[in-house]
Amino acid sequence: MAVPVLAVLAAFALILIFDSGSVFGLALNQGWLTSLLILDLVAFIYHLWAIVDSYLLAAKAQPAKRRASVSARKWAPIFGVSVILAGAIGVHAGVAEVDMSWQHALYCVTAPTPCWVTDDVGSQSAEATGEDDEEDEPGLTDTSSPGASGSVASVAPVTTFNLTTLPSFTTTTGSWTWNPNGQFNVLLAGIGVQNNPSQLGPDTIMVLHVDRASGRAALISVGRNNYCVPLPAQAAKYFATSVNGCSPGTWPQMINALPNEVLGHCNYFPMPAYQATCGQKNDPNRYIRAYKVFEETIGDLLGLQIDGSIWINPVGLTTLIDDLGGIDINVPTTVYDKPCGPKGTWQHAFYNCAYAHDGYSVPTGKSGVQRMIADAASSGGKQSISWSSGQDVAFVIKAGHQHMDGDWALAYARTRVFANGGDFNRAGRQQLVLKALRTDVDPCKYASPEGVTSLLSTLQDIPYAFNSDLPVTDAQDLQEWASLAKNVLAGNVKSVVLDPSSTGQHYVAAGGTSYPAVDPAWQKTIQGIVNHSLDVPAASASPSAGASAGGGGC
Repeated sequence: MAVPVLAVLAAFALILIFDSGSVFGLALNQGWLTSLLILDLVAFIYHLWAIVDSYLLAAKAQPAKRRASVSARKWAPIFGVSVILAGAIGVHAGVAEVDMSWQHALYCVTAPTPCWVTDDVGSQSAEATGEDDEEDEPGLTDTSSPGASGSVASVAPVTTFNLTTLPSFTTTTGSWTWNPNGQFNVLLAGIGVQNNPSQLGPDTIMVLHVDRASGRAALISVGRNNYCVPLPAQAAKYFATSVNGCSPGTWPQMINALPNEVLGHCNYFPMPAYQATCGQKNDPNRYIRAYKVFEETIGDLLGLQIDGSIWINPVGLTTLIDDLGGIDINVPTTVYDKPCGPKGTWQHAFYNCAYAHDGYSVPTGKSGVQRMIADAASSGGKQSISWSSGQDVAFVIKAGHQHMDGDWALAYARTRVFANGGDFNRAGRQQLVLKALRTDVDPCKYASPEGVTSLLSTLQDIPYAFNSDLPVTDAQDLQEWASLAKNVLAGNVKSVVLDPSSTGQHYVAAGGTSYPAVDPAWQKTIQGIVNHSLDVPAASASPSAGASAGGGGC
């Protein structure tokens, strides 16, 4: 009866000895994980039968006289068998739970609908939104009011943390047939709509631009409040009227409102590969359509071919950072956020600013506030909270080396009050957080057979943090993914923030507020910046402190 179990164990032992790499590949294969779950179920049934059968055989083997003499203690063996059965159930249930959580994590990373979406009604048809004709001009939403997480964006000059480029490295031989042009360009979008997880309004828009042959890389931040961004050709005809001072064929709102418009009006943004399901209540392609339209729009703006995108949910990111033990950031200047407002408002007692602002809203709620207070108490004065009400707080993060858990790292990356430099200084801080994540995590640790358990354990925290349309769970490509990750998002990635004050961008007025706007001249300027962002630095340039972490693959 033990032969089947011993045979399975022996097979695994042989694989680990002679072909451990195959186990690594299988661990990322959902079909194989499903087979493993079925095997666990079969083994569980076998195990139950073996326990019960052993008990019955043992009972029959006892002399009749002895069986009669122990009738008074009949509950003892039943209790013993129950304990053994409970142990067997616990073991197999544990294996099943881990298997299913790994499968869930692998699915969520590239799921058609992000796993953090809990109340999604699907893509709306023209009829559902009151539009009678596909050719009608889309209904536009007023976005002039400041968000709850901070004041209106500032256009003050900011530091952009320009660093040296990477040394050369050689990537592993992989199967990147989806990325044939020698570059890797991924859009990183941090969603900012916390009260409705079905929305995709990105507060953070970055593009990681990598030359795969040389390993040189740049992280390019695009302002979320840009107006008049040119739309893809297939969508431009639906925006043929000048609105908010924007030229026909451009998006006449802040660029971060575009993904939600695609979710709600798929007929205005036709994508042939995903259009067959447009208008269905539970359109399975609604998010991938929004991703692709946004990728094409940002790619055309920068003059890059975007290979895919990674969408980041701030609440999930805090959990992931906590599970990694926090991150270390060398904060260049003191950052704070507190209630502020015009004269006559209660917020004015804290700080005077153009718009009423209730302080920094902690996305993880009151529990997150309590964690921030506890962390501040042990920070040695580097972090402090001077006021809190519900999930709104007033905080200070002092300049210097800081160790931050998830909620504090997110607060550092998200606050955008005027005194901190607004959106464009925030973009630089967001880049520092990503670089700190890279510095504190060795991706090569997850790209080997020995790292399978660590990889999958970490993946369990990812479903509500990341969603992507890239083949990031393809085991064949994982070595190359890790090699790239080892050489980017560290201290030696060039940082580029497309700040209007340093790029000569003009403004348009919408709802009584001025917003930076895209025109052909400015687009040509930023495309030139992007085009030269990977240029080799002068020979006299000294490497940055993190350059030693760059060279070589895994």
